Amino acid sequence: MLKSVMIAPAILILLLSLAPAQSPWTDTPTKLQLAQKSKSPVKEANPNAKLADAASINEDLVGLALDGKADRVAERVTAMRNTLSSLRPLLSNSAFDSLGRQVTEMEQAFSKRDLLATASASVEAYRIIENAMDAASRPSPVEVAMLDYSGFKLSILGAAPVANWAAISTTAKESDGAWSTLANKIQEKSLQNLVAAIQEGLRNAVTRKDIDGVKFAAKMQLEAVDVLEDYFKRAGKRP
Repeated sequence: MLKSVMIAPAILILLLSLAPAQSPWTDTPTKLQLAQKSKSPVKEANPNAKLADAASINEDLVGLALDGKADRVAERVTAMRNTLSSLRPLLSNSAFDSLGRQVTEMEQAFSKRDLLATASASVEAYRIIENAMDAASRPSPVEVAMLDYSGFKLSILGAAPVANWAAISTTAKESDGAWSTLANKIQEKSLQNLVAAIQEGLRNAVTRKDIDGVKFAAKMQLEAVDVLEDYFKRAGKRP
């Protein structure tokens, strides 16, 4: 698998050395797909706190859907429906309408027990919510969340019975764009090299139409997001 995305073993060692002590590196399916990140308590008055909670619901939903845990997916779909009205004051009209459509799509897909379609709507809801957060008070730049989005979406696309290479290619290009912007905000060369290698591996896998390579690169993106979030939590690192 490593060979298929052309990421050297040294890069994996580097990721482990840079990752927080409790980074979810262990290869259990749920840890991989959820890519859970501990979130510090935030004051309820902070609008970003409510948006972050809603984003977390969708992170959970995607991972549970990929694990095939339908009952728990149902709980997250219900949670998003119940949360939707509270997000109305925090979103523009267009963003709220788009989010509402994604929640409806989640419900409709889940009613057919189509977990991948449910996850597909959920990951788009995640992107809407993350982009709605106030940029100045985010703990890390929005591009970090967009790499997270890419890792989740590529994981979903990689789980489909037939690969949608057009969608995979578009998602990979979007993640390259996010990384191009983010790279300039990182001073640690080793971290720059790490994410650049992951992105190169993803591009190579897409070019070869290597679905296993795409899935592995998606996993690596999710792991790298934890490292990037830790980087921006350090004092003085927030641009």
